[in-house]
Amino acid sequence: MALATALDLGSTRVKAASLGDDGKLVVVGTRPAPPLSGHGLIREADPQGYLDGATALLRLVAACAPGAPVGIASQRSSFVIWERATGNPVTPLVSWQDRRAEPWCAAQAGRARGLAAATGLVLSPHYAGPKLALMLAAEPALARGMAAGELLFGTLDTYLIWTWSGGRVHRVDLSMAARTMLVPFGGADWGGDLLETFGVPRAALPAIGPSAAPIDLGNGIRLAATVADQAAGMLALPAGPDTALVNLGTGGFVLLPVGARKRAPTGFLAGPLTGVATDGGVCPGALALEGTINGIGPALEALGEGPTEPADADPAPDAFCLPDSTGVGAPHWRAAPPRRWSEAATMLPDDVRRRVFLEGVVFRVREIVEGMAPRRRPHTLVLAGGMAEEPFIGPALAACTGLAVARLVEPEATLMGAARLAAGLPAGGAETAPVAARGGDYLADKYGRWRAWVRTVLAG
Repeated sequence: MALATALDLGSTRVKAASLGDDGKLVVVGTRPAPPLSGHGLIREADPQGYLDGATALLRLVAACAPGAPVGIASQRSSFVIWERATGNPVTPLVSWQDRRAEPWCAAQAGRARGLAAATGLVLSPHYAGPKLALMLAAEPALARGMAAGELLFGTLDTYLIWTWSGGRVHRVDLSMAARTMLVPFGGADWGGDLLETFGVPRAALPAIGPSAAPIDLGNGIRLAATVADQAAGMLALPAGPDTALVNLGTGGFVLLPVGARKRAPTGFLAGPLTGVATDGGVCPGALALEGTINGIGPALEALGEGPTEPADADPAPDAFCLPDSTGVGAPHWRAAPPRRWSEAATMLPDDVRRRVFLEGVVFRVREIVEGMAPRRRPHTLVLAGGMAEEPFIGPALAACTGLAVARLVEPEATLMGAARLAAGLPAGGAETAPVAARGGDYLADKYGRWRAWVRTVLAG
């Protein structure tokens, strides 16, 4: 018997799974996400292609587990604008990886500190707010249509739900809304001052609701929960303030839950893992601090196939890599640096360059953990995502950080978290396996030299 089913609206694949009453997750279908296109800073996809693939999987889980509640976990910050009257998209699916708003953010640098305080986020072109500011200023017809309510804005999950409900439901859960830069930190509604800053009309925006809320999509399909993908991964863990999730997929994300309304250290992010229903509507649930490493998945793929095994000695002591490929994430938040590889790394054979890249990922995770929790580091790092399967990553991370490292036995933590939320189950459910350290002497020493090199690169 299925307790719930779930969809994961990923950047490279859309996946569907069923959660049985034994607590086990079974993946029942996958589809490739529409490929991203665009030159330079532009990263877009076909919204109709995404809709078709996700709809097919929604029907599949409904057929596999009739009547079971459905949970959706969605990639954050990707959005569409469409016509209210017809449902036809008037923009592509603008990916979270799209950085077209880089010039706009640079021009607004004087507001960066105030916006970080207001939203819990760093002013970055990855978020919807800056991209909307740029697009609406450049396209007056788009701005007029949104102001009149004739055009609607939505994150990817919002667009799909609106379509599946026949235009009846225009909503977004708080964990997704908080990543637009349009919601005040600790708040639960669109912020008037923020909408004014980014020039976004409220008439085009969805209602913000709790993460667990029933929606009848028709044909016996009951949507019970929607949540941001990284938050869903966190919900798969029996996590507390001593456990951080290190999710390494298309991007790298380090999340550390905090109970209080704690603001993030400079250069890091803070936001709600869920929105919780209240008598008055919705309020933030538990918060998480977050640090990001941008675009590591595609960058690793470009280096060829692995795996890369752990090692006790460094084959390239002077070779360093800054692995972020789409602008440097937390805590630096820079556009593409002048170089991502040290001179010694440029002449290496492919297999050694791949190792140096993975070292860079490990070093970035340590840098983020230390910066995000300088006074009280977590005791355990739990690895999830496709890159967690790399045999190098876990042992190297344990050796480099000196922290306990575990790997999720369940490879689909995002689906697990979304399904448990839909089923009304508490956080947890995913087993972990400890990872033994290897390479400690050279990695701990090299980390200091890597940091010195990064400072030189980012200062150039």
